[in-house]
Amino acid sequence: MTGVADAELVRIPGAPDDLPVAPIEEFEDQVDLAGRTLRDVLNLLGLQGTEIAARDPETPGDGAGLVEQVFDVYGEDDETSDELGILIGRRGETLGSLQYVLNTIVSKQADNGPIFGVDIEGYRRRREQQLIEMAKEIAAEVRATGDVITLEPMPAAERRIIHLSLADEEGVTTESVGSGDHRQVEIMPA
Repeated sequence: MTGVADAELVRIPGAPDDLPVAPIEEFEDQVDLAGRTLRDVLNLLGLQGTEIAARDPETPGDGAGLVEQVFDVYGEDDETSDELGILIGRRGETLGSLQYVLNTIVSKQADNGPIFGVDIEGYRRRREQQLIEMAKEIAAEVRATGDVITLEPMPAAERRIIHLSLADEEGVTTESVGSGDHRQVEIMPA
């Protein structure tokens, strides 16, 4: 096995001295494996002053119907909470990548395992509320003007929130258009 020579090793400030050297081999269930893996990732990043709580998904933003459990990560103090912002990234891109890496690691250890969600400092809940409010405002505008309004490109999870929040709105319908990273939601008169 090849690795980095000790002289070339770059330590992340705050990372523990005893780093995990191998994937977790013994675990109670897949939720335990995912939670412990997330803890290891946070420790490796020097974010030890965090709390992780697992809960059932409740809303489309949590991934209700798609994910098994959501791991909420909070800082134990204001300084750590501020540092956690780096895990959210621009428009939640880093958070999405963290969730992908977590699920990839877990799926390698436990075949056909469930998908897990991750939320940092309640970001996904706040973003979901913003998207729902925006969707309702645009739906009202579409009903008033009869125009089709195309939203900015957004990830699939955010498009899903828009579609679900407007599914029961009278007078409007939604559709995803475009391809790849450029997929957008169109809100149009029904």
